[in-house]
Amino acid sequence: MPRLPNLSLTILVPVCIFILYLGLVCGQYFYEHAELKDQLASTQSEQIQKDLFRMRHVVESSLLMQDFERLEQEVALVSTDQNMMVYVILDSASEIQFANHIIWRESNATNVLEGYSADLHGSVIANNKPYFKVNFDRLSIQAYYPLNASSRYSYSNSVDLIYLEYDIANTLSESVDRLLKRFIEIWGIGALFLSLFCFMLHYLLIRPLIQLSQAAKNLDSPDFNTDIMCASTELVNLRDYLNQVNGRLSRSKKRLNDAEQRWLFAVEGARNGIWDWCISTGDVFVSDRWKDILGYQPYELDNDYSVWESRLHLSDKLQVLNTLQNYISNQHEYYESVHRLRHKDGRYIWILDRGKIVEWDELGRPSRIIGTITDVSGDVKSQRVANDKQGHNGLTDLINRDVLADQLYDSQVLSRKTGQFSALLMINLDNFKLINDALGRQLGDRLLMQIAARLSATFSSTGLVARLGADEFVILAKNFGNEIDQANKRALALASEVRQLIGRSYTISEQNLSISARIGLVIFDGIESLEPQVLLARADSALEQAKDSRSNGCAIYRPEFEQNQVQPFKLQNELKVAIHNQQMSLVYQPVVDRAGQLNSVEALMRWYHPQYGYISPRKFIAAAELSDCIFELELWALDKVCELIQLLQQTNATIPLMSLNISSRHFHQDHFVNVIISRINAAQISPKLLQFELTEDIFVVNAKVAKNKISELQRYGINIAMDNFGGGSCAVHQLQGIGFSQVKLAAIYLEDIEYNPESFNIVSAVVEFATKLNFPVVAKQVENKQQLNLLTQAKCTWFQGYIISRPLDHDDIIQLINTKLSLSVVP
Repeated sequence: MPRLPNLSLTILVPVCIFILYLGLVCGQYFYEHAELKDQLASTQSEQIQKDLFRMRHVVESSLLMQDFERLEQEVALVSTDQNMMVYVILDSASEIQFANHIIWRESNATNVLEGYSADLHGSVIANNKPYFKVNFDRLSIQAYYPLNASSRYSYSNSVDLIYLEYDIANTLSESVDRLLKRFIEIWGIGALFLSLFCFMLHYLLIRPLIQLSQAAKNLDSPDFNTDIMCASTELVNLRDYLNQVNGRLSRSKKRLNDAEQRWLFAVEGARNGIWDWCISTGDVFVSDRWKDILGYQPYELDNDYSVWESRLHLSDKLQVLNTLQNYISNQHEYYESVHRLRHKDGRYIWILDRGKIVEWDELGRPSRIIGTITDVSGDVKSQRVANDKQGHNGLTDLINRDVLADQLYDSQVLSRKTGQFSALLMINLDNFKLINDALGRQLGDRLLMQIAARLSATFSSTGLVARLGADEFVILAKNFGNEIDQANKRALALASEVRQLIGRSYTISEQNLSISARIGLVIFDGIESLEPQVLLARADSALEQAKDSRSNGCAIYRPEFEQNQVQPFKLQNELKVAIHNQQMSLVYQPVVDRAGQLNSVEALMRWYHPQYGYISPRKFIAAAELSDCIFELELWALDKVCELIQLLQQTNATIPLMSLNISSRHFHQDHFVNVIISRINAAQISPKLLQFELTEDIFVVNAKVAKNKISELQRYGINIAMDNFGGGSCAVHQLQGIGFSQVKLAAIYLEDIEYNPESFNIVSAVVEFATKLNFPVVAKQVENKQQLNLLTQAKCTWFQGYIISRPLDHDDIIQLINTKLSLSVVP
């Protein structure tokens, strides 16, 4: 990110004060400006209403006495007011009987008066209530004032309404000018006072603060001087504190030199190699342990920068150097890298390299870095079991699920013997899939290697580290004490440490990446001998709870977790009673064309369970397809859609296509067509209003039978759409001869269409191919404007997704269809 320029308080404070003052003055001005407009309009409207009240009595008395000359005089008198744009008396046919401009008389008001509305005229007469409107766009006040019903028929040329339009532009302009003049005077006086305030602030506060800052730069030099006059207690305290720091600094220098020697001994004792790089001179010190890790004797390597750089693996070199340079440039908070160094025997070993800046020059630039290296390869190898290479994950070299199962058995045995609790930590990388898709598999694998290296180097002494899948790791730790509360606390502390370790940024191909983790924990003592898959299932259940924002990313397994989650095998039994208990419902998502006009509506199932809440359609539909529940479920949905169509027919609405998803299992039932047609006939609706969405997998088995069944449905008038078009489940030739009413583009094409030009080209090619087959293309699951624009450019026919409309409930979809509203598509 670009750094903000460093500004002096001498400039920054006055500028901020004046900007704040200007903002307050401007805000007050615009507020009073709006109030002035409203007040002026209100006052003028009241005066007009009074005049119209008087005029109504004049008109009524004149008509009663047949004194039309008096009426003309009154109207002519009104015309002397220069602000009165229009003043006319109209009959019921909008004919002008009297007007402030002679040329309007005996004309139709609709033709000669721009702001006049015959509809409003009729409404005012019907309600017998005056109507006033302040139109700030035209800067005028419009009034429709009805006459008494008795006067409307008092003579042959009956009149029933006074219409006027009063110009408020000049009055408003004069008031605004006075307001602006007053605010300019206020701004000038206020600016003068603020200038005096800023001058005093600079003299009493900013100038001493600048002097103290300059003195702080020389804190460690003989020129250090704090003989500065300070007016505030805080500045005096700061000056005295700088004097104290100067004394402490000199005493700390000696302690620092002693601490460096102790630190060197402590790190060497931990079997880490130390390096010390003086950036300004290029000198590098490497400890004997550093050399030993690479297989060298203490006297075999020189203390030179090239000793390290020349041994970097060619594939890692550019990345490591960029990571180090970014840290020196203060772009990263710390230096850490997992890379390979050449061993004395010619092979390469993986090391975890860490460093920290410990000295800066007089300009604040880093001048010295001290760090350590850890042999990660040795930590990983120590986890191998009898050199069984098949028991390790090929990418990260960590043991896999099979070997983990054996270790879980052994850990339970050990816990029983020692009386100590053990812990199983299941680690899930939250956003790994997103990063893997964005960077590509090769760089995603590199990220996994760095994560595995961190875990192995840090926790191999604590327990066993394993990788279960693309984004899951496991740590099996032992010796957590013999009390459950203590074991829980220690396990949570370990999980927190793991999350912090993984959460530290990674540098891959000059990109700084961040990834977070959620952890599910199982604490066990081995007394209850459990199968490995049971322990892993419990850890997975705890992991689901860890995804709750209130869990801080870590959760320990408790039996009630499984009680609060509906299991897949329970769904089938629950589905059998869900429809009868009115737990199921439908929502409807519109499909529109480029102009936003409604073309069709997709009916989507929802299930609200009284115990488990809303259940994902992916879960309950998958469970239903494993049993006969799917037949009853989809027939229920058909009945509900038929009821909606019947309701819309009663309102004479233009009904769009109502689209339902039909599972392949249901479609392939022998009596599917007969059952469907009998339901539609019983509902007495046109089959042409229905559309069935089928997926490509209907052609996987009995493709010829499937095509015949589609043809039979189409002969009855039912529209057939292909969902997930282009997903690759069937060959193109199997679609030959089928006239689909729609094909819905597979959602996989939209995953990175905004970022990858190749994805856009592929989408365009698929759409063009479908167009040549005369298949209208629906782009579904459109989430943002950028996707919408690209899909429009790709010439998709129709669009569906949250950017256009969320799924609507029963009442909302009826309102949308009846009102014929246009939904925005292309911004």
